[in-house]
Amino acid sequence: MQLIRTSALAVLFIFLQIIGFAKSPSLTKAPVPDWIRQKEVPSKMPDLEDISDGYYFESIEYQVNLSLQSRFYRTVKVLTENAGAENAGQIHISFVPQYQTLVLHELYLLRDGKRLDRLNLSKFELLASETELSRSIYNGTYSAYLLLDDLRKDDKIVMSYSVVGFNPVFGGRFFDSYVLQGFEPTGALHINYIVPKQRKLYFKTFLGADSPKEKDLGTAISYYWEMPSTTHVAYDFNTPIWYPTRQRMECSEFEKWSDVAKWADDVNPIPLPAATGKLREFADQLWLKAKKDSIAYVKEVADFVQNEIRYMGVEVGEYSHRANEPEKVFAQRYGDCKDKSVLMATMLKHRGIKSRLVLVNSWEEYNMETYLPSPNAFNHMVLYFILNDRGQYIDPTITNQGGNIRDRYFPFYGKVLHVQPGGKMYDTEKIVSGNTRIEERFHIQKDGTAILDVLTIYTGANAENTRSYFKQTAKNQIEKSNIEYYQKLYKQVKKRTPLHLEDDIANNVFRVKESYTIDKIIELDPTTNRSTVYAYASSLSLYIPEIIEPRTTPIALSYPLALEHDVYIINPNSVNVPALSENIYESRDSYYFGKSITTNNDTLKVAFRLGFHDTHVKVDQVDEFMSDFSDLNNIFTCAVYMDDDGFVTGSNTQNKTNWWAVSIFLVLLALFTWLTIKYYHKRSASSVIYLYDNAEYDAVGGWLILLALALFASPLRVFFNLMVPYMFSLQVWNTFGYYTEMSKTLLSALLVFEFVINTLIFFLSCYCFYLLIKRRDIFPQTLLALLLLQIVFTILDTVAASVLFSKPPETFSEYAEIFRTIIFGIIWILYLLNSTRVKGTFVVKANDKVEVLPTEDIRP
Repeated sequence: MQLIRTSALAVLFIFLQIIGFAKSPSLTKAPVPDWIRQKEVPSKMPDLEDISDGYYFESIEYQVNLSLQSRFYRTVKVLTENAGAENAGQIHISFVPQYQTLVLHELYLLRDGKRLDRLNLSKFELLASETELSRSIYNGTYSAYLLLDDLRKDDKIVMSYSVVGFNPVFGGRFFDSYVLQGFEPTGALHINYIVPKQRKLYFKTFLGADSPKEKDLGTAISYYWEMPSTTHVAYDFNTPIWYPTRQRMECSEFEKWSDVAKWADDVNPIPLPAATGKLREFADQLWLKAKKDSIAYVKEVADFVQNEIRYMGVEVGEYSHRANEPEKVFAQRYGDCKDKSVLMATMLKHRGIKSRLVLVNSWEEYNMETYLPSPNAFNHMVLYFILNDRGQYIDPTITNQGGNIRDRYFPFYGKVLHVQPGGKMYDTEKIVSGNTRIEERFHIQKDGTAILDVLTIYTGANAENTRSYFKQTAKNQIEKSNIEYYQKLYKQVKKRTPLHLEDDIANNVFRVKESYTIDKIIELDPTTNRSTVYAYASSLSLYIPEIIEPRTTPIALSYPLALEHDVYIINPNSVNVPALSENIYESRDSYYFGKSITTNNDTLKVAFRLGFHDTHVKVDQVDEFMSDFSDLNNIFTCAVYMDDDGFVTGSNTQNKTNWWAVSIFLVLLALFTWLTIKYYHKRSASSVIYLYDNAEYDAVGGWLILLALALFASPLRVFFNLMVPYMFSLQVWNTFGYYTEMSKTLLSALLVFEFVINTLIFFLSCYCFYLLIKRRDIFPQTLLALLLLQIVFTILDTVAASVLFSKPPETFSEYAEIFRTIIFGIIWILYLLNSTRVKGTFVVKANDKVEVLPTEDIRP
């Protein structure tokens, strides 16, 4: 309540100041000026399917006479529905009485061919509208307001008026801009500028808009657009403000950006503090406090201007662009961006530190160089100071900045204009200064409850924003908001300890500690019907802009952004969690995101990441962005399965053998042996590989020795590298896929498939080694079948795992194993098909003796 009363008194004080020096607003009435150009092209009826709010503009006129400093407006609204009266019947005309006069010309209805006059000045209300009040800026803007009565469907509302007077702060120079397309179609658009011949007004159009037509009026030239209809432009949500989507025009009497810089320098010179004023005295105190060190002095001045001079501006008349005197700003302890920048520059100048004002546009990060030079291109002022031959930008309107003055965060403003004679446009840097790291530790209890400890660490610019937030918001309100956040995610959450804050302003680090109890942390997953603890990173998903297809514009991002959200699931009684690793990470041109799962002793860690290193997603990368974030739940949520005993699944089965798997392995070996002896072992070789009729070699030799070694090692590798640690592990069979959201049935099927095929490979490897020793004729074809089986199995298993886990192999060793199996198989298959030693060695049939030919009969 105290804050509300203080704010109310401040607002009242500001308004009293405005009333004290602003002109009393009034309305006048006059005929349409004779200098107005008459529209020559009739309006076209727009498609009513594109119209909302129950009305449309049949025509819009905007005409400017530079010599008379007059802007003329005329609109014709057509009500397509009775509901349109609610919007079309409210008239608001804004003007600044300090230097403008509002003159009303026409206001009437056209109904059934009759003209119904409604222009009655006494019915207008003059209200202080203050169009920038939300930014704590009081600009003295008034609004002439009228609510039309007795409006009906098909009525036409015709209104025209003039706003006379230009802001004198621009020294008689004129500039303007106008959007030629809207988000709804218009029946006709008429724009006209009457420019005296002795004045040069530059024009520029954008997105293919036509240049103005010209007409010589004798002493002046008319530059005009007359469009019988305008097409509407579809609006894409979350489009960057700077991205042009509608045709528009600009005009300006400023020829170069250096002209704008000189104008700004003339309007806002940087004075020295008054010789006997309080500002000089205070600056001297800061100098002594800084121990006469220039860097330390800059920090003291920046801290004072940013934090002690509150952001609030009275921008009436010329003070829309002219700063108040530094002595006044210092005394009243408030000011806008101009006031704060000039005050800081004055205090630096007092100690011989060079600085200059800088004009920026806080919305237009790109395309500034394509605009016509004019003061209208900027909406903000900052400062650039030079110390020890090093220049640095600083924004005096940012509060609660910490750390070293040389590391102070400065936003990315694109191109900026340095205010000085001959001033130029310069690029500012993209700096991701700041990080937010959330650490949530869930200490699981055996009864299904949990203790949640949360540590959030803000650094850099994020620390500054959070510091300001906590200074402006009640702590109880923040605690309430935080606990409501967790109550939406988990059941029966209660605050365990009060919110604890740690502000390390010297290093610009801000820490927030929270602690809660959760009476029911384990839930039943509806998909798998398993007990589950969910890890959420909902705070990250809030930064992903919502996109609606189809889209043809870039996507605006909350740049800069660097977020880390780590969730720790901690087992009861310090029981170790099974070894586990999963990593999903993607880095694009303008953003990155990822999720990884690791384990360490009794803790399972789920790490979520999201960051933006550009202000937007380019048009040609929109589809990729939409694909990346098509399933936010999968990216920023993770299900951790729990056993009935309250531990992370698999915690109590580590290093234990699944004797059922061992038994089935032995049964399968016995089955394969019985089937082989009964149906295959006594068969003769097929014609798949051609063999000689008689043996040409009485022993295994040549490359066959290497093959024999490989066959001897193969079953050992399968048994000790796959069967024992993997297929015989009770943990694997109990926890396969517990950390994913995949179907347990599909994952189990994959495991069974791998078990059976690896057992078959183990058996065939042993059998092939036996056949090789015996030089059996069926060895080549049996080994050929084994090699083909290994190749096909490796490919199928890799594809199946990639599909189920939505990721390909990640490590070099995984790829090496795949290629080793395939290359090994191909080499030995080619050897079996082409080697004469194979054809002359493996000729022994079942129960046959080998007859070796004399040496001289052996073929070469």
